[in-house]
Amino acid sequence: MTAHAHACTDPKHHVHDGPAFVDAVERACRDRRLRLTPIRASVLGLIAEAEQPIKAYDLLDRVREGDGPGAAAPPTVYRALDFLLANGFIHKLQSVNAFVACHHPSTAQHSVPFLICDSCHAAVELEDSKIVAALDERARELGFTPRAQTLEVHGTCAECAAESTGA
Repeated sequence: MTAHAHACTDPKHHVHDGPAFVDAVERACRDRRLRLTPIRASVLGLIAEAEQPIKAYDLLDRVREGDGPGAAAPPTVYRALDFLLANGFIHKLQSVNAFVACHHPSTAQHSVPFLICDSCHAAVELEDSKIVAALDERARELGFTPRAQTLEVHGTCAECAAESTGA
């Protein structure tokens, strides 16, 4: 299957079922002997159900809505985010300071390029290992040892472009 045909390059591809996604992460945690605490599961579920990138303070507000005021302090939510990021269950979009669910919760933390629409804020996770490998290889050719990659391309998605042209 080519990168263009892969579901992760479809702008409509996102986690449609938050509870099923949390269940998949729970299985991955059991397999890896990690502990998915209730607050981690709650934060993960909110990210999965958001269907677009969500900021930490929006997550905090939603956690508080569900559990009542004072139920979750910012450090608690940030620790949950750190755990979810470190274990590859979510991605952080650095340029917009927001989080999205990873489409592959059973894999370890990995680099993934994103396409981010500046109009509707959709984020498309590109599953193209050639891009990641090319960046890594070029860095190593230059004597640079990469630790992480953040590749985010901003622009306008096809749907927003069609709306702006009236097509």
